[in-house]
Amino acid sequence: MRKFIPFILITIFLAHPTWAASPKVGDSATDFSLNAVIGGKHTLSDLKGKVVLVGMFHICVPCMNQAMEFEKVRKALSTDKLVILGINTSGDSKKAVQDYLAGFPKPVHFPYLLDPNQTVHKAYTQRDMPTVLIIDSNGVLRARSPSVGADQLVPYLKKLL
Repeated sequence: MRKFIPFILITIFLAHPTWAASPKVGDSATDFSLNAVIGGKHTLSDLKGKVVLVGMFHICVPCMNQAMEFEKVRKALSTDKLVILGINTSGDSKKAVQDYLAGFPKPVHFPYLLDPNQTVHKAYTQRDMPTVLIIDSNGVLRARSPSVGADQLVPYLKKLL
């Protein structure tokens, strides 16, 4: 019986509808449309033809650190074929996110989106803070990771560009 317990737990985990619906690497990325803190709407499906680096963030130090790594990527790969998006997936208010961003050691120069209804958090079943997603130019999820440094992101993204 003990041999079957891990199998049963894995089966339950994979069969749960929330986890089953979350896109996995190799699946088409789930579309979203969100407003940026500074205004303007960003829709994932409108970015087809570009590689998209997404940071699913909350208001926390690890998420701020990941955003700073995204800034390094932005500087290293200044190309119109790459779009970087930060998303506050915890549903925080615009004011709370603005205050959080104002406390960064350096400003970010990529859109930082608000997700008041936590649609991205739910669609991608976010478990790690932060979560990094890489979506290729065809809209396919190519990578999903917790925090990752620019030194790893840049060579991986170069292969997709």
